[in-house]
Amino acid sequence: MSKKAAKIAIPLHKQTWVASAITYISLTLFTILTYYPSLHYAFQFDDLANITKHFNIRHYSLKYLFFSGTRWISYWLNSIYYRIGLFDPFAYRVGNVCIHLLNGLLVFAILRILFEQYAQKSFFKKHGFTIALLTTLLFLLHPVQTQTVSYVIQGQLEGLAALASFTMMWLFLHYTNATHTGVRIALLILLYTVGLLSCGTKEITIVTPFLIALVDWFFVAQGSWQQFKQRLWLHLSIFTLITAVYIYFLKPQFFLSILGLNYQVKNNIGNVITHDPKDLISPITFFLSQFKVILHYLFIFICPFGISVEYDWMVVKSFFALDCLLPLLALIALAALVIRLWLHNKLHPIVFGTLWFAICVAPRSTIMPSPELLVDYKTYLASLGWLLIIAISMVYITTYVIGKIANSAPLAHKIPSAVGLYAFALLLSLATYQRNTIWRTGLDFWGNMINHSPDSSFGKARAFNNYGVELSQNLGRFADAIPYFKKAIALDDNYVDPCNNLAVSYAQTGDIDNAVVALSRALTINPVYPEGHNNLASFLMQKKEFEKAKIALHNAIKLRPYYGKALFNLGRLHLIYHNDVQTAFQFIKKSCMEGDFDTEMGFAHYGKLSLMTERYDEARVAYTKLLQLDPQNIEGFLGLAATHLALKEYDAAIQKYEQVTRRIPDSPQAWQGLGECYFMKDMPQQALNCFVNSKKHPHVNPTYLLTRLAACYEKVGNPQAAYTVLGELLTMGVDEAMATRVQNLRQELVQRYQLT
Repeated sequence: MSKKAAKIAIPLHKQTWVASAITYISLTLFTILTYYPSLHYAFQFDDLANITKHFNIRHYSLKYLFFSGTRWISYWLNSIYYRIGLFDPFAYRVGNVCIHLLNGLLVFAILRILFEQYAQKSFFKKHGFTIALLTTLLFLLHPVQTQTVSYVIQGQLEGLAALASFTMMWLFLHYTNATHTGVRIALLILLYTVGLLSCGTKEITIVTPFLIALVDWFFVAQGSWQQFKQRLWLHLSIFTLITAVYIYFLKPQFFLSILGLNYQVKNNIGNVITHDPKDLISPITFFLSQFKVILHYLFIFICPFGISVEYDWMVVKSFFALDCLLPLLALIALAALVIRLWLHNKLHPIVFGTLWFAICVAPRSTIMPSPELLVDYKTYLASLGWLLIIAISMVYITTYVIGKIANSAPLAHKIPSAVGLYAFALLLSLATYQRNTIWRTGLDFWGNMINHSPDSSFGKARAFNNYGVELSQNLGRFADAIPYFKKAIALDDNYVDPCNNLAVSYAQTGDIDNAVVALSRALTINPVYPEGHNNLASFLMQKKEFEKAKIALHNAIKLRPYYGKALFNLGRLHLIYHNDVQTAFQFIKKSCMEGDFDTEMGFAHYGKLSLMTERYDEARVAYTKLLQLDPQNIEGFLGLAATHLALKEYDAAIQKYEQVTRRIPDSPQAWQGLGECYFMKDMPQQALNCFVNSKKHPHVNPTYLLTRLAACYEKVGNPQAAYTVLGELLTMGVDEAMATRVQNLRQELVQRYQLT
């Protein structure tokens, strides 16, 4: 490259605090604006199982979770988000975006420090700022990263693991540059503390000691063994700390099993990756299958088209299969290029980026099998190495092209490089926003997976099943969902979920007999399936087979003691079949207070039965919980008002009833309850006004209402109106006892007030 070309290449920004502040602010704004539209997207996929169906999220505390396992920090975060907004996805998604943003800013800060290590006239020194910024933009805004950021539970795990690794890297670099002893000690303590905490994020942080050593060798020691061995004690101590913690958590046998090639796993039901669904996934087969996976991981960051949350890929049949040999040859060719570059310059950043990527993918793409052959979120930490290579290549090519253009167009070099960088960032942002829309709804999410694989692949049974779930349970299109459940069953006849879901859809379309048949098949495949037993009970109740339904519900509760829906249905059964209100109350209370049916429906029924059984303190609890879930819930206001009324807390009851009448002026229950409050407070005129309002509406108890009206008319000095109202009651066909009582009341009015 000519000296002139070097001078007019993408310029190195003047590294002042102003330039740094503008850069950090710009990166933050681009990231927030890109992901802002997705912050209210619903939970998808494993987020449902790990968040909304994770019962203990309600009770977790830091004291209980601290150092309890390799992922305790994620559980703790989710318990915090739950306290903020229950199961509203907003807090969880904001948290993921913040983690991703922090990771990106750390990447930029680390790369700035690394490129400062180069000699003043080096290409990487001159263009270090641009390379660092471009790498960070790619890291923050690349469409592939949407799987990590928007897949809430994996975004937490992968994001937190990366955050711990990057933070340790940043602390290490500052430690090596610090000269004050006190500062070095403080940084060292922080480094070990973060290392310890990193073991509570996700197991991939086991590679962090190797990454720190890699950074030291390439950028701090700069290939000098004499320099590197001065910090060898530090690298060994970090390695020992993290390895010891993981051995403590995962146990020595786990590591011995992996290293001895004895670790095997089963397929995930509905997402089979072996050619025979019953086969175990062995270390060797998994390893041979990873050549194409690694090539895929490299390719998607260059051409992110056709990416999917799940792929229909299968393990290779043998070493000599084309889907093993061809990717292996391609990887060998790439490795040869890197080795040639290494021979030319042993500290080249491209060699560093390659080794970073290789170290990060090694634990999950070698001899430790998984029921997931590939998932793109596993590239999150590794992506930094590959994106750095891509950024260096882009800067080098752009520099070369601009240098050529400048020879014929001298003004070309005056175009600020920032314009090109931010234009590129905008394009990335738009592409990422578009890709991220697949997380918008379940139909978008599962439909995208179905569209990216042939429907003949039995590995995609889960996608067809879950697409059907979205149609049926979330959109109420049960008839439309039936073909998708049948397709899932046809693709994998050992998959129990579509059998259960097919049964529910049949039941919702009125075909109870086929529903029972489908569910019987589900329970044959998996007898320990709580949802199946609960749904079977629902169908049997519709067929009036209550004793069989009771057995099915007890089976469901035995399998899952906190299964709220089953407890709720058992309560309903006792109410409908046995007319046993007391037992029904106990089960429905348990469904929402001890089980996972702590929903609006659960608390509403708990409140109703509490009032019915005169358990007013419990009614107060139930309706308060209901209003916490939905502060605008009318049933909650009416129930709480009725509770206050029953407890003779008239002023509190009046306040609640008036809140309802302001929102629903024609609510007969509110006017009637309000009238009763004023009547009991001996305020007959106010009570009369309320009862008159209540009378305008149907569905009120005429006997209660008209007798109360009569009493109010008498108290306000209008006995004739009271006499007339009681006469109106007689025309409504009341029973003989009530008729006699009303006649007596009318006679008393005549005698007391000498009415004619």
